[in-house]
Amino acid sequence: MSYELIEKLKEQYKNSEKWYSLRWHYIEGCILKAYLDSYEQTGHEEDYQFVKQFIDRLVDENGDVEQIDINYYSIDQIRMTAILFTLYDKEKDSRYKKVIDLIYKQLETYPRTESGNFWHKSNYPHQIWMDGLYMGQPFYVQYIKEFEVNKDYSDTLNQFRQARKLLFDEETQLYYHAYDESRKMFWSDKESGLSPHVWGRAVGWYVMALVDILELLEGENVDTSELKDLLTEAVDGMLRYQHYSGMWYQVVEFSGRKGNYLESSGTLMLSYALLKGARLGYLSSEYITFGKAAFDGTVEHYVTVEHGEVLLGGICKSAGLGTHPETGVVRNGDYEYYISGEPIVTNNGHGVAPLLMAYNEIKLLINSRVPS
Repeated sequence: MSYELIEKLKEQYKNSEKWYSLRWHYIEGCILKAYLDSYEQTGHEEDYQFVKQFIDRLVDENGDVEQIDINYYSIDQIRMTAILFTLYDKEKDSRYKKVIDLIYKQLETYPRTESGNFWHKSNYPHQIWMDGLYMGQPFYVQYIKEFEVNKDYSDTLNQFRQARKLLFDEETQLYYHAYDESRKMFWSDKESGLSPHVWGRAVGWYVMALVDILELLEGENVDTSELKDLLTEAVDGMLRYQHYSGMWYQVVEFSGRKGNYLESSGTLMLSYALLKGARLGYLSSEYITFGKAAFDGTVEHYVTVEHGEVLLGGICKSAGLGTHPETGVVRNGDYEYYISGEPIVTNNGHGVAPLLMAYNEIKLLINSRVPS
């Protein structure tokens, strides 16, 4: 398959703020990570400068970020902060380190469930969302690796272990979107505490977290076999539901049900995890076939050109649980909510970021197969 349109999308996307905002937000953090990964693989300075210039409009000369509220606990704001490790390593600018230290310090008082997992946010108390493992844990691990004398990763290992215990369904071999230990939320099952369904992107966040953390822990004095087993188990469970196109449905366990749709962002996150996991040896090489099928299937199904602009469609704009803190919209997590309660959009960062992350892996795969 030709990937010229993906190259064009990559260039168009960073040169226009039409599709994203200048904000300290996890979506923009994921977009920037995709370009940083590309820079680290290719050395293309334009990708690095895009990231640096974006960050430098948010971090002032004193190393303060107006959009960070240190008194508000949100696992989401940690994702963006992880971008600063690469910038600090390259620039040695103390402003970046100040922000990194600020967010790491907050983890000391971050509220937790009884299982030891970070709450998703202050306004989502006692809750574990699969999304949160990607938002917080890679940053947590990287800080310990780079700056702590006592490199103890047991907290992260336990949080993944507990997520598996609380959110994994043995029968379907799938992870539910979220868990409420209080059983008080209207969306949670009163016996299990679980949300009603398996959302593809939630599992995508989870497996991306696993492969990124495993990469960070290379060479560290820690047994990562448990994380590798969790990765294999999670992707094997999802592969049981992979559509013949290579994609996954929005509500995974109801693949093919009326109203359900093949969703881009979750599929591309799984593609990234499968390809990267196989490249680094956390998964066997046979998983490359499934990861590439997911990527190619999404490109074939949803990448189009309109008025000279490359577009990625089929993206769930957002999905959460409980009452939205800004809009007041009530999200009960039932089937109808996931398929019609949130808009399906084009070129949203939730989809473009993993598209570009997975594309970085596709390029490495192609290059590894080119005869010398």
